[in-house]
Amino acid sequence: MGAINALEHGLWKAALTSSLGPLSAYLSPQNYGLSRIGLAASSVTDDDFHAMIQGRIDLGRASTVAALIQGLGSEIPQIYRHAVHYSVDRIDGVLMVPRLVRERAAGRSDRIPVLRVARFSETPEALFVSELLRLSTGVATAWGRSSGAEGVYARDLEGRLRILESQQPWAALRAVPRASLRSLASSVKTRAVAGWTARGATFETLADLVLGDAQSVSADPGPIAFMLSEDERYADRIFELVCIGWLLLGLKKLDPKGRIDPYALKRSSKPLFSGSWKGVVIRLHYQAGYFSQSARYGWRRSGAGLRAIPDYSIELEGRGWRRSVLLDAKNRVLSGPSEVIYKLLGYQENLGISPYLAIGIAPSYGARCDLDGVRFGDRSAMIAKVPLSYGRRFFERMATVVIDRIITSQNEIDAT
Repeated sequence: MGAINALEHGLWKAALTSSLGPLSAYLSPQNYGLSRIGLAASSVTDDDFHAMIQGRIDLGRASTVAALIQGLGSEIPQIYRHAVHYSVDRIDGVLMVPRLVRERAAGRSDRIPVLRVARFSETPEALFVSELLRLSTGVATAWGRSSGAEGVYARDLEGRLRILESQQPWAALRAVPRASLRSLASSVKTRAVAGWTARGATFETLADLVLGDAQSVSADPGPIAFMLSEDERYADRIFELVCIGWLLLGLKKLDPKGRIDPYALKRSSKPLFSGSWKGVVIRLHYQAGYFSQSARYGWRRSGAGLRAIPDYSIELEGRGWRRSVLLDAKNRVLSGPSEVIYKLLGYQENLGISPYLAIGIAPSYGARCDLDGVRFGDRSAMIAKVPLSYGRRFFERMATVVIDRIITSQNEIDAT
């Protein structure tokens, strides 16, 4: 994505927003803080991408933490303890008569034992917020060293967090020993359920932010998680994931009861979507490496098959027939559409699929979809330049049209 103007930034934001539901299954962090995201990386590039994603999620969570803590006000719970105090010249508490008698019997006539009530802020909620502030400040400080929009945002966030840390009771709690963040979050959640604090209040919201299930699909993982990077590899992968979101929404329109399995985003052997339409089973795979098992070309030295891993594949299965539609996301088209078409035709040559349909998907900043391609016999390769502003609508229509034509064509073959 690189250096983009305000218009293009708005288009990317619209594209990301329209695909957030399914997309967040891939991006939800395992837990708060500088933790590893639970994904198996297959290359150095994947490692870099996961680090970029995780860092942005951490920055987004730090932003959320700052906003929530700023709104706490007088909501901070406190505890009260009784403490024995010895006065010298006056009674400034509840006089403890039995202890006074013992003091006088021992010959200590200058001390007056009294019982006072002392207020303490070292509640699980307060320690939890203090730890959140510490971790969030660390995240913002780390991001503040970077250039670009992320660095500017992080430096402003760090300033706000440090102001919060300097206020009471957080400043006094900074050096107080405490349990781990997740242990504190569990205590806060338990106390909320037990009625010690109000249900649904800020403390419980913060605890849920920490304790959220690693595999949950949230409605919105946070806008900062999607801040655009100047690293083109990150941009390429983001576009792949946006297309997944659009594809899933298109297939769900065909079969609202279809099942989405977010775990399949991390294990390509499983279908990401399973459903049916017009009596035909529909499955969507992401980075379906199983195609490589059918490779016809092999390396001379190792004998290993030439890998074929399209970004997505839609598998259709009817009575006595199966068809595959391959799709590839191309955020950057360096040498024109022919570059994409030749790659798609290369899949066909290596895998020997017939009939064959493959579609390359590229983003467009315009208002019109540009669809073109080549055809030879029952083999077709196409490229679709999809406007970011309405990619979701395009995929909903494309899924319906493409699958309907395949089913109709197969029915005609069966009828002859």
